[in-house]
Amino acid sequence: MAKIVRMIKLFFLVISFLGVINIGGAQELGKLDRYLTEVYENHVIPGFSVVVVNNAGYLYAKGFGKEQLNLSAPFTKKSVNAIGSLTKSLTAMGIMQLVEQGNLELDEPLVKYLPWFGTANKDMSDKITVRMLLGNTSGLQPSLEPTYDLSDKALEKLTWNLKGTFITREPGFAYEYSNLGFSIAGYLIGEVSGLPYKEYLDKRIFGPLEMKYTSTDPARFAAMGALEGHYHGIKSAYPASREKQFESGEYIPAGSFTRSTAEDIGKYLMALLNGGKYGNARVLSKESITEMWSPNISFPGLTREEGGDDKPIHYGLGWMLSEIEGRKIVHHGGSTGKMSSMTMIDLTNNLAVTVLANLDLTFIDQYQYPTIYNIANNILHITAGESVTSFGKPNIPDPSHNDFELEAVETEKYLGNFVQVGGGDFWVNFGLSLHIKHQGAEGLEAIVTRGQDTINHFELDFASPSLAIGRSMGIPQKLQFKLTPDGQVKGLFCSGTEYKEVNEQRIQNYRTASIEGSLHFPIPNNWELQETPNGFVVRDPKNPSSRLWGYTRGLSRNKDVDVRSDSISGPTSNRSPWFSIRKGQFVWKHQSTISSKNGQMEECTTFISEMQDVPVHFKVSTKREDHTLVLQQLIMPLLNSLKVGSH
Repeated sequence: MAKIVRMIKLFFLVISFLGVINIGGAQELGKLDRYLTEVYENHVIPGFSVVVVNNAGYLYAKGFGKEQLNLSAPFTKKSVNAIGSLTKSLTAMGIMQLVEQGNLELDEPLVKYLPWFGTANKDMSDKITVRMLLGNTSGLQPSLEPTYDLSDKALEKLTWNLKGTFITREPGFAYEYSNLGFSIAGYLIGEVSGLPYKEYLDKRIFGPLEMKYTSTDPARFAAMGALEGHYHGIKSAYPASREKQFESGEYIPAGSFTRSTAEDIGKYLMALLNGGKYGNARVLSKESITEMWSPNISFPGLTREEGGDDKPIHYGLGWMLSEIEGRKIVHHGGSTGKMSSMTMIDLTNNLAVTVLANLDLTFIDQYQYPTIYNIANNILHITAGESVTSFGKPNIPDPSHNDFELEAVETEKYLGNFVQVGGGDFWVNFGLSLHIKHQGAEGLEAIVTRGQDTINHFELDFASPSLAIGRSMGIPQKLQFKLTPDGQVKGLFCSGTEYKEVNEQRIQNYRTASIEGSLHFPIPNNWELQETPNGFVVRDPKNPSSRLWGYTRGLSRNKDVDVRSDSISGPTSNRSPWFSIRKGQFVWKHQSTISSKNGQMEECTTFISEMQDVPVHFKVSTKREDHTLVLQQLIMPLLNSLKVGSH
């Protein structure tokens, strides 16, 4: 009898062992390759890469499609893509390293390490702990509008600027996803370690893990061959160009910059699965990883209608934690508007996967295409020898579909050009123009552009005369039209962005000035333009005291100093501080001065920006009583419509 029992135990031991070594076996990886090929062939992703690892090494690493639609280079495991908010887990790792060294404590107030830190209601911000920054419970708002500062001082300036904001919820008691909190954590890493955040990650994480093609430094991107990604179209994506003002050094620790490859991310995942060790290097202890993967707060997960199971999602430290279809999953996505990532770590089966895509699949139309969440989850299933599921795919029809039909004769009033006047996402929706035109023989379409880039392109599906659904490969968007009592369209709201109809009569009062074929902007028809050795000057012949100077050469790159002051002399009675505003496609610093000249008060406002690595300065001076009107008539149209490059 004892012999039979031993044989039964041995049988189950062998079966168990075979089950373990079967995970990631040749048969499973063959199925995975076929699945991903099918995903690529039936999806609209221009290109993506996948890496699957366990604690011992790579199981699968491969790319599909192209790096860019209009080029031939294939997307491979070495293609350098944005990872977005997966960077938050790197920031959390950096903090935990400092905790292990005894330089930080998670549950100590932030002011212990940054005594000057505070918001406008300092009694609230004094309660924020280091743990709250990493767990999205600090009470800080999601983001402040970025100034698109790329300097090494960006994080410090952002943290200091919080003195002018308020915390509206008690720290530690509620979940709110906050890029701002992680940026402050990144600044804290620099202050405590003595190394700037970018340098710290290079020396303490990327270097030891041999992640040679991973960086948060945009100065390295060109040499690395970093991709720019794509924007959503109706059935095909649009390649994005490099837009310097689209990027901000203030949110690097939250994910605004980081580029990496599937191959490099695989090394990071191996270290996490192996208790913080990769090869001979140890970047973290097993206990610290457990701390990062322990719940701090929870929030609603995917509903059954969305393809989920109504179970909550927990947030640890830089990571989300879920139970998905009987497995313990640690995960985090990343989104930049042009590229995306999804990482899932299956603790039950000791597997990890990352998907990098050169299209933002976070905002894909989930009723038409599999989401990156669904794809990553199925990669884990297949690698573990399990069947694919529909988890993360809605199981109800798109609720925005309707039976309303707009009469063909009514379509004409919606045609036209609109410009953004407010609202919009900080990272994507700024400086936009929207053009509505006929789509073939019937129907309407809208094209959203910024400069030479097409940001979005969608068909209009009207649900009522004042409401249309924009349909493309992206999430359906609501367009709420502003109609006059007689039914004329004067503007619209789209995805939180307000657009105003372009005043054609006003356009007729302006002409386009072109300086050396590279700088293009509107000026009033009756103003005179003269090019100078360093730029140009524009004068109002009817009011000689109103002038606009533009300087494009021979200028200092130090934006904290005033530009040349050959336009105004005399003692300065008032000088305002520098302020930042976002107008059109660019961010401008501006400062005003009031001076006395020949017994007359004059006001001068200077605007400075850097575009395509060339500083451009504008300065308008007028009689003080005329200044506001001239700014409205001259400088605002210029800043809103300025284009740099071939026209």
